[in-house]
Amino acid sequence: MTNAKGSIREIILPKGLDLDRPKRTRTSFTAEQLYRLEMEFQRCQYVVGRERTELARQLNLSETQV
Repeated sequence: MTNAKGSIREIILPKGLDLDRPKRTRTSFTAEQLYRLEMEFQRCQYVVGRERTELARQLNLSETQV
């Protein structure tokens, strides 16, 4: 990488960064799932605990996806 003066600089990446690992596929949400998630977000930006578990179950998603 070169800076504004034209000097070459080395980029050091964190050791924990695994560039060889395949990227996770992005979740494709249905229109119904998006609607419900957006409605819940408007009501409360952080869904936790039993509400999160129940919403994930209703939408057939994992809690991580909610």
